[in-house]
Amino acid sequence: MALEGTIRDFGLPDIFQLIGLQRKTGTLTLTKDKEAETVTVTFENGMVVMADSSARRLEDRLGNVLVKQGKVSRERLDEALALQKQTLQRLGHVLLAASAITPHDLREALTIQISQIVFRVFRWRDGSYQFAPADSVDYDRENFSPMSTDFILMEGIRMVDEWPIIEKKIPSFDLVFRPAVDPGLIDVAAGGAEAAARPASGASGRIRLTPEEERVFRKLDGTRTVQAVIDATGGGEFDVCRTLFDFLNRNLIVPVGHGETKAQEEEGRAGASAAPVYVAGALALVLAVAGIAVNRGQPFAVAGLKPMLPLSRGLLQDGVTHSRLVRLSQAIEAWRATSGTPPATLDELARAGLVDRSYLLDPWRRPFHYEPGPRGYLLSAVDETGRNRPDATLDRRGTR
Repeated sequence: MALEGTIRDFGLPDIFQLIGLQRKTGTLTLTKDKEAETVTVTFENGMVVMADSSARRLEDRLGNVLVKQGKVSRERLDEALALQKQTLQRLGHVLLAASAITPHDLREALTIQISQIVFRVFRWRDGSYQFAPADSVDYDRENFSPMSTDFILMEGIRMVDEWPIIEKKIPSFDLVFRPAVDPGLIDVAAGGAEAAARPASGASGRIRLTPEEERVFRKLDGTRTVQAVIDATGGGEFDVCRTLFDFLNRNLIVPVGHGETKAQEEEGRAGASAAPVYVAGALALVLAVAGIAVNRGQPFAVAGLKPMLPLSRGLLQDGVTHSRLVRLSQAIEAWRATSGTPPATLDELARAGLVDRSYLLDPWRRPFHYEPGPRGYLLSAVDETGRNRPDATLDRRGTR
């Protein structure tokens, strides 16, 4: 039996949270009546595996991003789209078969495009939802890794928290920036949590950027708009804007005016410029997590469990912290099963593809504490003073 209602009555964070909690498989259809837009989010065992929008089909988004990244030519894309209509294969498979792109190109583009669609619905103020359970769902299993609902919720909360601050300096995607420092002074540092604590510049005047930041910085030529930079780097809207905001605070770039974005927006973006309009509503939407008490009488109630307490942001963040600790512990055990010893650092797990790099930080953006040893390891979240949290510690130092 399908479950349905309105977003005003039952917020999107609650819907995603409970689908993940129940490990549901099926399709969530979200409809925004005023704009006549429909977004579908497909779940398998509570994980997001696909998303699409009637405003801009995933295939169209994917193809245009690959073109703007220089991964495929417009002519080759048009040929692939024509072949796709004839064969009904996924666009990514058509492009791979023609050796137009690499598997890595496709995986990266799919992850960004699907996450963009999912995160954008968190800005909706109103609309309706319908969840239709299914025994199985179809998605590109070879080229897309399922996204956990706790990751989606925490990223959504982070975006809603930071968008109002970012938009004060980047109010629209047609802004154009140029470097305010000599690009020759840029040094590329290793990624990870350590790089986040880097100074704006060293004693020698060198400027340290992570590889992701350097990729954005190189696209700022005084002619590209913010939207063009997003398209050219293939990054998410929020992540690129957050990087630009950081550059502005570090006096690495300066605005030079506005650019022409109509053609770019028609190809590479569906409604992204409307992001600031929905920020206030999105904030209220996410905060609704703390105000809704879920009980058995509600459509997504968990059979056999007591009614859920109101989910405050702190409780949700603690839940995500423990979830990430468990996920890291599983990855460490997988590493240890093949090598015989725990990894030297948690970063090795991310480089090996055992966990997403976001799992190396807790919801407060603090790195987890990790102590490997010959017979096991200690894994813990830390508080604001850097001390291990006794309530969020996995001590496996005595295990083999």
